[in-house]
Amino acid sequence: MRLEADKRYNPRVPSEALELFRLLTSVPTAPFQEHAVAARARAWIMSRLGRRASLRAVRGGLIVSYRGGGEGPALALAAHLDHPAFRIDALLSDGASAVLQGGLPPHLLAGAAVEAFAAGAQDNVPLARGTLGPRPKKEGAPWRIFWTEPPRRGAKPAFAVLALTPFELKDGWLSSRSVDDLLGCAVSLEALRRLAVAGVKTNVTVLLNRAEEVGFVGALDMIRSGALSPDDSYLSIESSRELPGSRPGRGPTIRLGDKACAFDANLVALLDDAAARLRRRGTKTQRLRLTGGTCEATAYQTFGLEAAGVAVPLINYHNGWGADAVAPERVRASDAEGAVKLLVETARLFSGRPLRGVLRERLSRRRELSASFLGAFRAS
Repeated sequence: MRLEADKRYNPRVPSEALELFRLLTSVPTAPFQEHAVAARARAWIMSRLGRRASLRAVRGGLIVSYRGGGEGPALALAAHLDHPAFRIDALLSDGASAVLQGGLPPHLLAGAAVEAFAAGAQDNVPLARGTLGPRPKKEGAPWRIFWTEPPRRGAKPAFAVLALTPFELKDGWLSSRSVDDLLGCAVSLEALRRLAVAGVKTNVTVLLNRAEEVGFVGALDMIRSGALSPDDSYLSIESSRELPGSRPGRGPTIRLGDKACAFDANLVALLDDAAARLRRRGTKTQRLRLTGGTCEATAYQTFGLEAAGVAVPLINYHNGWGADAVAPERVRASDAEGAVKLLVETARLFSGRPLRGVLRERLSRRRELSASFLGAFRAS
């Protein structure tokens, strides 16, 4: 597979992470329609990482591992490959019937332009274009798409996305229909690449999950399948809606929690220490509990894994929340680069910190050393 993105969206960009993000956005994505973007990610991993990292596909997505520290726990960076979109269930004489998957702002969608694609679409050229009809009266009921450019005979559109720019970089702002969470994927992979190229003695894993937008499907599949180690520490890497205390242009945000729960204090302390080092070198960071939604860290933590998060502050979350009309998501490019630096610094510190995996090993050794003195417990 060639690595060039769609030539229509191919401006020069100043950052490796943004270059990778441009590549990932060169194809559309949707819940359960991540095949093409996953293929782009695999091609980049094989080209840029080679034998420095291992890659495996599991039920929930892709797992990329760099083992610079040898045996022991890893810092896992989790991002997701999908973005809210419409699943086309039926083709009609003048359009289609489609189910909204994920949290696009329904109050803004009537009349919005959409582009329809086949499963596994290999570029951003749609099979058809249309507009959305009125908001369904019943929650979860299908939306109507009315074709403005119908598909050719025999074409099989499988999903539709909002007709917004895949990639635009202008005046320091990065705009896209799918910043959340393809930018998280790019930031995570670029952090791993920098660590691998430098040969840093630490262990880092990147989890590229599918179908996060419809209930953390990929993350839960990985957890339930046993693909994830309970000794590892997990960071959810996302772009999250801006809030007071987490504003674009002021650096990435250490996520103290989300709408559902607070995150692991020891892992947050590691992020704080990494951020303090970066601030001495001029890189800005923020820290806040981001209560605008729930992220994959909650899924990991709920199932007993050590978890926290890092977010890039986002405007127009899910293409319009907080706006007056459907619009591309927007972040400051400098915040994306800051997020890469924060993850690299956190991974550098990780191997020397007694987080859950290390503590679990120490306690197990102590138990083994004491085993010869253990007898049957008796209640007096």
